[in-house]
Amino acid sequence: MKKFTILLIFAALISCSNDDNNVSSKNDLNGKWNWIITSGGFGGGVQTPETTKQTRVIQFSDNTLRTYINGNLFQTQKFTIQTKPSVFGGNRKVIVINKESLLNNEVSIDHSFNIIGKKLYLRQECVDCSTSEYERIK
Repeated sequence: MKKFTILLIFAALISCSNDDNNVSSKNDLNGKWNWIITSGGFGGGVQTPETTKQTRVIQFSDNTLRTYINGNLFQTQKFTIQTKPSVFGGNRKVIVINKESLLNNEVSIDHSFNIIGKKLYLRQECVDCSTSEYERIK
């Protein structure tokens, strides 16, 4: 519960900034990131590897995003980083998935992002959506 509260406070703090100088570039995203926690969304719940019985790793390489679930490649998508108006105010750099990369009738939501130290925070750009925390894998 303490971890969840800290994550919510942190998410609120990073959502208040309009300073694009603090937003990381695509080169900073490159590499593998291990999923730690996802919180918020319509149900307000918390998901972790323990609660979902899944490990998730995302890998950014140039304009490609690969998602691994339990060590198996689940999805490969092309993406761009664009500066767009945010539902949280101001303009933010967001990860935009190319529509051709989507599976069947899948819907993609843009994610604004922050990198602080070894942590990556992805926030869905919609009202009452979720925030996910990842840690860089060496």
